Amino acid sequence: MNELLQNIRYGWRSLRNAPLFTSAVILTLAIGVGLNTAIFTMVDSVLLRPLGYHDADRIVALNTLNLKSGHVNTRIGGADFTDLQQVHGLESVAYYNAGESGVSVNGHAYFLPMGWVSPAFAKVMGVAPVAGTVFLESDTAANKAMVSEAFAREHFGSAEAALGQTVKSLGTYTIVGVLPTGFNFPKQSQIWLEEAPRPDVQNRTAYNQRAIGIRREGVSQQQLDAELDSLSHRLQATYPEEKLHALTALSLQEFIVGNLRPTLRLLMGSVGVVLLIVCANITHLQLVRSTRMRRALSVRSALGATRKDLLLRAITESLLLALAGGVAALGIASIGLRALTHMAPPDTPRLADIHLNRDVFFFSLAVSAVLMLLTSILPVWRSWRLDPATVLRADSERTSESRRSVRLRDGLIIAEVAFTLALSVTAVTLTRQLMHDAQQQLGFQPQHLLMVDTHHVSSDAYPTFDSGDPTPEQLAMRQAWRLRNTARLDALVASVRNTPGVEAAAAIDGAPMGGGFPNVGYAIHGRTVFAPGSTLPIADIHAITPEAFSTMGVPVLRGRNLAVADNFDAAKVLVINQALADEQFPGTDPVGQQIMCGFDSTLGWWTIVGVVGNVRHDAPGTPASPAFYVPLAQHPNRATDIQLIVRTKSDPGVMTGSLRASIQRNFPEVATTVTTLQQNIGESQRSDRFRSTLLASFAAVSLLLAAIGMYGVTAYTVAQRRFEFALRFALGAQRGQLAGMVLRHAAITAALGILAGIVFSIGLVRIVSAAAGKLPPADALSFTIAAAIVFALAVAATAIPSRRAASTELMQALRSE
Repeated sequence: MNELLQNIRYGWRSLRNAPLFTSAVILTLAIGVGLNTAIFTMVDSVLLRPLGYHDADRIVALNTLNLKSGHVNTRIGGADFTDLQQVHGLESVAYYNAGESGVSVNGHAYFLPMGWVSPAFAKVMGVAPVAGTVFLESDTAANKAMVSEAFAREHFGSAEAALGQTVKSLGTYTIVGVLPTGFNFPKQSQIWLEEAPRPDVQNRTAYNQRAIGIRREGVSQQQLDAELDSLSHRLQATYPEEKLHALTALSLQEFIVGNLRPTLRLLMGSVGVVLLIVCANITHLQLVRSTRMRRALSVRSALGATRKDLLLRAITESLLLALAGGVAALGIASIGLRALTHMAPPDTPRLADIHLNRDVFFFSLAVSAVLMLLTSILPVWRSWRLDPATVLRADSERTSESRRSVRLRDGLIIAEVAFTLALSVTAVTLTRQLMHDAQQQLGFQPQHLLMVDTHHVSSDAYPTFDSGDPTPEQLAMRQAWRLRNTARLDALVASVRNTPGVEAAAAIDGAPMGGGFPNVGYAIHGRTVFAPGSTLPIADIHAITPEAFSTMGVPVLRGRNLAVADNFDAAKVLVINQALADEQFPGTDPVGQQIMCGFDSTLGWWTIVGVVGNVRHDAPGTPASPAFYVPLAQHPNRATDIQLIVRTKSDPGVMTGSLRASIQRNFPEVATTVTTLQQNIGESQRSDRFRSTLLASFAAVSLLLAAIGMYGVTAYTVAQRRFEFALRFALGAQRGQLAGMVLRHAAITAALGILAGIVFSIGLVRIVSAAAGKLPPADALSFTIAAAIVFALAVAATAIPSRRAASTELMQALRSE
């Protein structure tokens, strides 16, 4: 114990007497271990940690595979869901939909994440209520609701008090169960509304439902895949519309996190590159120190220290440095993790569950300790090979290092510069891509535009009937429901339009950058037939009011705009965008052509009356897809869950609060969220910005570490060659020549690192392209910008040591002999 304490005291004193070395190592370790811990904690929480559901490994998501294109649709058709009941390997199957929608509680309307689920949902997910009961597979009437424990406490005081209460959302639902804290599938849901046991629409090409199932005990994933493959072959042989589709199953965990896997792997690779730079930095810092310590180690050997004594003291110093670096890394990891969760896209799964991971931290710290031990052994090992008498006779300040040591240190610097260039090129490429996307023509004028997401909460549900053709009375009930919907929406839009500060307002199903909207297969009159088994083109479809285009600033290029006269009783019409006109009617006027699609339950031919400019609805960097725009008055089912586009006379951000308050005051049954179009554009780029920001951060860290490495090596070299420089001055050398010599060596080393990094950079950019899906394979300008930054910083890092070389005084160097 005394020997251990003595080694600790000696190690602490030795490190304290070398503050620059100690600080550099601790800072380098803190950066490497801290970043590594933050990134791998996020990867572990999102990708690797099992889902917290009962028998989560048996839960699967059921999808539709297009056998021709290989595209996987995460939804299935209504009749396909019914057919899944035949699969023996599935113990139970449920369907669901999810999204933010309006709900009324105690007379107040809210916009909340909600799920619409079939009765078997709770059984598949294996969730048990904290109060009440879950939906039962025997349920036939879709009039029940389950709520989260947090929702129950907020609105009713407790889980037990929520039981028997009602919520409204296109119907009245009675709360029968409260689900535990932590369960929020799908999509952070707080309320689950019961749907019918079977989807209402049984069309096999209407992919309206997401479906989940749970494998039976003892049934493997391979056995389930074989059963689904057999069912798909039977359906393909029986139904023409199924001939190009197959049902597939994917583990729920992979279904939830699969889209994030490329991005998180990219981050893991980036932090791995930073760790390599950290290793190179610590190694050459130890190499520098090992040369300086040769004399001290030789003195100790001459005084009787054994190899074991020298090794134990070296190990003690390394562990002290690793411990100090690990403590500092905790702070960096904590800050980094908070930044990661703040910047991450809001739909990142389990984002709220990401916390500092103790196991990951200790693993990272262990790696750092091993690294420190390996690099610290080098000085001791080198001292064993030296004759103490020879070293003591030599002047430590004048003894030159071996060429092998110099080449090793230069090689480490070259590797650091190469890794740094790769990260810098990737970060510059992503940043330039974001800038390019931001400069794209959106097809509308986002300035002074607000988007108001609305949902009319009412117990006035769409009239449904048991079976058979509706009677005239029943048809009249449905027509009255449509008219009420249309009238309510017209009143809402008129009220918003009359709000002080509002210039224009319109309604649209699927505002630009505002979330999901449907797409449909369509047939063109005289060319294709809308029939089961037909291969049809796909287009987005938006229901709008006539003022939508003028409010958004979208030009009508040919024909006419939609009009108020295009109501439910008028002939069905639509407007198409230029992308669809170019795709289907190149060189001809599409006005007057007719189209049929599956947007409504009743099919018919709709006449094209106009062509409008392309609008980028998904994101600035995503090209406009072929799209239809149809009169909302002819499709009133959409009127209860619609978005409003509002053009303001002043800053739209200032109008958000007053507009929301006005709607809540005049229409208390309408739940709303208000955002600016500029905010929506920013949110649509959030995933890309997340990747770019993190890679830029890693590139900046690697630049800092490379600069520290260049500075340390050059400063040490100058100190070692001080006597040589003094002699050169005595023989007539100019100070500028010596400074230039030092800078020239640094520039050559940096240039070699840049050349070595070009190949690595090309590979890394290709990997990022696979993850981002839209980067060019090689971008000469990005390479040039990154190389210039790395080269300039590397040379700048040697500026101070080169000035020291030029300021060496002959007499001072001689007096130090």
